[in-house]
Amino acid sequence: MGSSPLPVTRTRIARLAAASALLLLTGCAKEGISPQGQEVHRLFVIIMILAAPVFLGVEAVLIWCIVRYRKRDDDPAPQTVGGSRSLVVFFAIPAVIIAVLFPFGEATLMNIERRETPQVQIKVEGFQWEWTFLYLNEGLFVAGKTLVRPAVMVLPVDEPVQIQLVSRDVIHSFFVPDLLFKRDAIPGRTTTFTFTPTQLGTFHGQCAEFCGLWHSRMTFDVKVVAPLDYQAWIKQQRKKAQGITCEPQGTTLSLIAHNISWNQFCLAVPANTPFTVDITNQDVGIQHNFSIYDSFFEKKKYFTSPRITGPDSETLNANPLPPGHYYFQCDVHGPAMSGAFIVK
Repeated sequence: MGSSPLPVTRTRIARLAAASALLLLTGCAKEGISPQGQEVHRLFVIIMILAAPVFLGVEAVLIWCIVRYRKRDDDPAPQTVGGSRSLVVFFAIPAVIIAVLFPFGEATLMNIERRETPQVQIKVEGFQWEWTFLYLNEGLFVAGKTLVRPAVMVLPVDEPVQIQLVSRDVIHSFFVPDLLFKRDAIPGRTTTFTFTPTQLGTFHGQCAEFCGLWHSRMTFDVKVVAPLDYQAWIKQQRKKAQGITCEPQGTTLSLIAHNISWNQFCLAVPANTPFTVDITNQDVGIQHNFSIYDSFFEKKKYFTSPRITGPDSETLNANPLPPGHYYFQCDVHGPAMSGAFIVK
């Protein structure tokens, strides 16, 4: 005896209501804090609209099959369908769907990849497990403290920003959910992209590619401010960097690496005098080294040491340097593990 059509009708109405609710909720999703993110959001809406008839059609056929072929007995169901015609239909329908969706996806990709003249250029370096932001035009950098304090990228609103994304060790991923897209940081390769933040506020970012033990702590913030506030922040950072100084206390320096940080951010030695650096690496299984450059742009290298895998220590002997303001860092972790090197 066949079942009553009433439950089927109610099920159909419920499914239609759920599909309609999903379609409406798509428009309530975040639109992104940049024109590029808004393009992605529009693509989401278009895909949802195009997918809705497919979903409803599949559900309708499923319900029709349940009603049409319902039968309560133990006899095996007759196999009356199948064959070349079914295979043609099976492949033809997805091909049509992809052909319809393809132009929308390509148009969105072209809009996202469109190059704008950047007002701000930032080299973003990822490493286990922190980020460094090097402001190439402004001549300064910002870094967090690994496992303690995430880095903050400050940007002016309504100004095109170019990101040059690199990795110092393994694959990472630069992901800001409010931008509605991400980019991978691949060792040995620079990935360049541009976006324009259009909303003021602070937005969370993170690494979206599993990169080791503390992957979940590899976060950062994007702070979008007014242009005048951005210029004031740049002046403050420059003044802060220029104010770092210290006095020589002899020709032997002691430097300890712990939790991917140096214990000192300013070193000083007498001019034109050989000096010694005692390096202690307390980070188990992590490599560090010590290098001296002209600046964090690393245009000229004055000294570098081999990498030390912790726990270990090493004494380094360096040649004399003329008076000047230099820069030291661990080459494995870059500006996030660096400081001022003063020669007086």
